[in-house]
Amino acid sequence: MKLFAVGILLLVPFLALNSTIVQTKQMALPADGISELRVHCGAGSLYIVNAEWQNTIRAFADIEIDNFSRGDYQAFTEKNAVLSLERKGQQAILKSVLTRSLPPPRDARINLTIELPRNIDVFVEDGSGPIHVQHLSGNLEIRDDSGRIILDVGNVKVADGSGQIIFEDIRGNVEIRDGSGSIDVSRVRGDVRVTDGSGPISIQYVDGNVTVADESGAIDINDITGNVLIREPGTGELNIERIKGKVRTQYEVEDTSPQIDDE
Repeated sequence: MKLFAVGILLLVPFLALNSTIVQTKQMALPADGISELRVHCGAGSLYIVNAEWQNTIRAFADIEIDNFSRGDYQAFTEKNAVLSLERKGQQAILKSVLTRSLPPPRDARINLTIELPRNIDVFVEDGSGPIHVQHLSGNLEIRDDSGRIILDVGNVKVADGSGQIIFEDIRGNVEIRDGSGSIDVSRVRGDVRVTDGSGPISIQYVDGNVTVADESGAIDINDITGNVLIREPGTGELNIERIKGKVRTQYEVEDTSPQIDDE
């Protein structure tokens, strides 16, 4: 397939009051014919917002490094900052990473903000840092190492290493595979499926079925219109209230709960 690349607009770097040097780069790509955005990012925050009024994918990358001189900062970013937004077929591919260097900076990150037109699915492969996705109309899949995740989207599939996960107002199915950290899911119009290592789980106001497998940590489930299946209750306290369907709590049962298809 032919690869289309876009230019990058470099804005003037500035020195913040906390001695953090920040440089902003802006990237843009026409969204006509694009059905999926694939984001590969490293350390730093990621914020994706619905921009249905525009027909362009826009990304703003703030490269931040603490306790660096201006000269060292410029040399480091020119050599180690990888930023690109390209089209490959019906996919848009965004890369935002800092490659390793010797000696490495004490604290370097790229904080990324993406404005996304309507009806584009998103796949995110993230290193570390918080993720916030708001009012996304397409499907979302996240593979995250660590960091807080806050979502307000359609169908969601998340594989997370550690960190807090907050899902609110999900217009579709939710599947979470989490290592550690708290999970808070509320107001879902679809089925919820959680496989968790450790940390408390709170699931409420779900218009569908709920399936949970947990090793440790308290589980609170309430206000569910469908069935609740606790495949592995773990070692924490279990509280289940106001369930309209059936409630089953056991270690091994046949798994008939809906799943989001893998790629």
